[in-house]
Amino acid sequence: MKKVNSLLALLALGVAAVASAQVDFTRYVALGDSLTAGYASGGLAKFYQEHSYPAILARQFGLATFQQPLVSDPGIAPVLKLMALAPAPVLAPSGTTPGQPINATYQGIYNNLGIPGSKTGDLLTKTGDITKLQRGQIDPSTIMYDIVLRFPKIPGTNVDGTAVAQAIAAKPTFMTVWIGNNDVLGAALAAVPIDGVTMTPVATFQQQYHTLLATLRAQLPNTKIVVANIPNVTSIPFVTTVKPYVFTSQGQKIYLQADSGPLTDGDYVTLQGASLIAQGYGIPGTGKLLPDGGIVNGQFVPGVVLRAAEAAAINARIAQLNGIIAQEAAAVGAPVLDVNSIFNDIVAHGYMLGGIKLTASFLTGGIFSYDGVHPQRLGYALVANEFVKLINSAFGARVPQVNLQKYLEGTETTTTVMASQVQMAPG
Repeated sequence: MKKVNSLLALLALGVAAVASAQVDFTRYVALGDSLTAGYASGGLAKFYQEHSYPAILARQFGLATFQQPLVSDPGIAPVLKLMALAPAPVLAPSGTTPGQPINATYQGIYNNLGIPGSKTGDLLTKTGDITKLQRGQIDPSTIMYDIVLRFPKIPGTNVDGTAVAQAIAAKPTFMTVWIGNNDVLGAALAAVPIDGVTMTPVATFQQQYHTLLATLRAQLPNTKIVVANIPNVTSIPFVTTVKPYVFTSQGQKIYLQADSGPLTDGDYVTLQGASLIAQGYGIPGTGKLLPDGGIVNGQFVPGVVLRAAEAAAINARIAQLNGIIAQEAAAVGAPVLDVNSIFNDIVAHGYMLGGIKLTASFLTGGIFSYDGVHPQRLGYALVANEFVKLINSAFGARVPQVNLQKYLEGTETTTTVMASQVQMAPG
């Protein structure tokens, strides 16, 4: 029996070795949006890009080079920095002159094709042109595409240089695809969920996501692909930090006032509302109301108040889109990193690391950057580690996990779990 068990163990090791050998990380390409690009603290900057989750993964894969559309510090736009914590946090751009693309003359296709602001359909249709920036032409609506995609046509071809076309042209042996966040994130940022305005309609997302993965699989039949789903955007610090109430000097709790009436414990005020509250907006008796946002006189107007029912509608949409992601990923044999469940668990219980509890709190939680939407370096390192775990379990690989010590200690971070408690609304 012992000989049989030993033989089975050897066979199991052999199967694992074969499975691991089948994962070729030689040419790794990442498709996605700002979360793939390493965007943080309101800008695209080398300081954060060098610790984007794909860049971290590339190092764990042992790749000598991993080309990214690096932007010199302080970034485009200049990333935020913390000027003061008391009596209230003060954030300001870290420079007045934006950074510049560093390696725009690179002749090949970038390994990191994460485009800040992109939606799923944008990866299929939009192109960029780096010569616009080189001529001093800065178009805010296209600048990220100009920086990341650069080529209106794939060099040497007449093929439009879309993100998916460039990814295919790079002939990757391994890919990660994390897209869909901006198909719903706008509803949280503007505090108004409107189908077709701040949220991509379900049928549209279904068609676009299917086309994206089906195209990749058809053109790259042997490429290993891992996808990630959409986190709960109503639980990010941008939404949850500012409370829907204030306290008087006598300790009385008073609910803030908005266009459509007083707020309740189930409602949210976004970070954009903090400065308005400081000016007296929402405070009973001032006559100044916080804007709910919506369609006003035929025009869309963003707000700062996200009602409980609106948050529920956003979460319902996320569930629908994540269902589509799971279905389409299964159709092409791509495992799914369930970022939604991972983030929900962090929100509910925190994330223990080296005896320190990380949370989703703004400024003090350790995971999010100064914009309250995107992770900081430590947050991206955590995401990379979750990808490593999935890659190893799904493909039988032996990718080493990320050493998080330098991120936790602060040598690679900005915000910190050691910061003092802060107050985001008048008390």
